[in-house]
Amino acid sequence: MPSALPDDLSLLLALDVLLRERHVTRAAKRLGITQSAASQRLARLREFFGDALLAPGRPLLALTPRAQALADPLAQALASLRAAIQAGAPFDPSTSERRFVLLGNDLLEAAALPRLMPILAREAPRVAVQVDRADADFVKRLEWGTADMAFVPEFLVPPSLRQLRLPDERFVTLMREGHPAASRRLTLERYLELGHVLIAPHGMPGSLVDRALEAVGRRRRVVAQVQHFVTVPFLVAASDLVVTCPAAVAALAAPFGLRAARPPVELGLDRASAVWHERVHDDPGHRWLRAQLVKVVGAPPVKGPDSGPTAPLSLISRRRSPS
Repeated sequence: MPSALPDDLSLLLALDVLLRERHVTRAAKRLGITQSAASQRLARLREFFGDALLAPGRPLLALTPRAQALADPLAQALASLRAAIQAGAPFDPSTSERRFVLLGNDLLEAAALPRLMPILAREAPRVAVQVDRADADFVKRLEWGTADMAFVPEFLVPPSLRQLRLPDERFVTLMREGHPAASRRLTLERYLELGHVLIAPHGMPGSLVDRALEAVGRRRRVVAQVQHFVTVPFLVAASDLVVTCPAAVAALAAPFGLRAARPPVELGLDRASAVWHERVHDDPGHRWLRAQLVKVVGAPPVKGPDSGPTAPLSLISRRRSPS
């Protein structure tokens, strides 16, 4: 077993990415190198550790026991090193070439990035933003320093993280213009007669709506299940299906001429937070990033539609920026 660090310390950065991605092509893209170069670095790492590290598997490569033992300590060590390098370092957005990694879903990409990028172009032309999916390991990624912020449901936020409460979102039920149910009050009985779209970002069945219906002994008919929020306007506009979703999705769907109604079941509010690790709280660059994101997502929420006939989506889309 090796008793010293590799002569080329960039190999450890490559190893960290390879162990997280478990996919050579994706790791190469993350590292900004060719697939061939990533394969060469993996070969050198295998020689150094005397272990395969990554073994064939589906759909991703499998970590060997040695790689499993290395993954967390390596990520934590690199996070500490990054923090040490950045500690106290000045941050000038006009010249910085820093890359910020945000964890979220496609709704973050569609709703926030179009408003964030003009700010970057104007104030920080060399700063880059990368959005990764907010998976179950989002806390570890913030702790390890492989991500700067995550946008997650409030109930998932542990006490160890700093958080900024985002504006609460009401839920709405969307349907196409001219839908048979659009001209009448959306009662529970009419709601349950309709075909529904379920947004399941992680591919799992069930949702807040289904749990609320189960609590009153009812069940809806889910006809289509999708992983992405931005798919919904296309699907609903082209069918008689309806979707119940946060108002931020409704704002994105405004060009599709959809109509919105209040769901006939109590769903409460959609509460989410932007979270980050204490280690970067006082970092000048991170403070600057948070200030820009507050401009983008910190607007107050919109009031939901009334419980009468459905309202044109323009009444919702004339809100300030959603969270």
